[in-house]
Amino acid sequence: MSGQPSHEILKHRIPALDGLRGIAIALVMLSHFLLRSFWTDKDWYTRVQGGWLGVDLFFVLSGFLITGILIDSKGRADYWSSFYKRRILRIFPLYYFSVIVVWLTVIFWEQAPGRLHGYDSFFWYFSFTPNIAMALKNNWLYHSHVFNLNHLWSLAVEEQFYLLWPLVVRWLPLRWLAAVCVALLCIATPARHWVDGLLGDPLSTASYVLPFCRMDGLAAGSFLAVFFRLDLQHFIPYDKWLARIALCWSGYEIAGIFVHGTEQRLFTLSALFFGAMLYLSLNTHPRALIRRICENRFLMHLGKYSYGLYVFHLMFEYAWLRWFGKALISSTLPPALGQTIYLLLAFAGTYALARLSWALIERPFLRMKKTWAARPAA
Repeated sequence: MSGQPSHEILKHRIPALDGLRGIAIALVMLSHFLLRSFWTDKDWYTRVQGGWLGVDLFFVLSGFLITGILIDSKGRADYWSSFYKRRILRIFPLYYFSVIVVWLTVIFWEQAPGRLHGYDSFFWYFSFTPNIAMALKNNWLYHSHVFNLNHLWSLAVEEQFYLLWPLVVRWLPLRWLAAVCVALLCIATPARHWVDGLLGDPLSTASYVLPFCRMDGLAAGSFLAVFFRLDLQHFIPYDKWLARIALCWSGYEIAGIFVHGTEQRLFTLSALFFGAMLYLSLNTHPRALIRRICENRFLMHLGKYSYGLYVFHLMFEYAWLRWFGKALISSTLPPALGQTIYLLLAFAGTYALARLSWALIERPFLRMKKTWAARPAA
């Protein structure tokens, strides 16, 4: 028998998934809190900064959880309403709070409404399409000297996924759904090359942020959700060893890409890497290493507040630099010590904001799931 859970167990909260969220946000924050000024070796800086791939782990988790929820809700009268109400309560409050704060800052504090035109208009953020603006501009957006919102492109990709995917899941049999997931995983790298070719840019911003170019992670997670609902893990011998091989092989390939230069297949490899990690985190064996790592209390704690941590860590990038980053860079401290202090201070500030967000914004709206988005008894 496989040591993987049955699909019934997956309907309940799984602690290891919170730990995976913790790993994802820790990687992303580590990447964005590294300052180039502290690193004399550019190559090592690029390699260590590779934690931005944690975004792909978020994609894998979203695909796995959202597809699982949709499959388990098929045939229910509230299939559409329950899903979208719950997504609105989880995503919209903090997202729109952040967007409105920056919008008002540009208009009333910086008094620079002239910046908010064309691709830099806030229309794109209010409509959950900043990634489309970035693709059309083939560059990051710019609005404010005070706040940074460019990282919200990944939330836009997920929201665009939520628009179409429920329809696909609702009408396709599970085996066909699995085939669609595999197809999306296979075509993502060619799609990125195609977009790069259109723009004449070998590593374009557009191919990084467009939804059909970033389906790797979402498709990998969605495939695992289907895989478990079909209970296929019980029919594949040595399934965990196959997952370990996939984890080691894709990890080796990713490391090689960071050593020799970025390639567009990197995101498909990261989808496989994090998909294998997710699979192993669900191992029910009491001594399973990956699961025990993911059930680490600190990682699970980070996972609980990962949404706020993600939104605020880069939103306040300019503040961290202004308040203590520039002073540390210009100080006589050893670079390693200066980088460590910056990382700890930036994390502390982000964590404090995430806890406030949880208490004042996120949790009050999530409690509304019991009333406005309550699921009727099956």
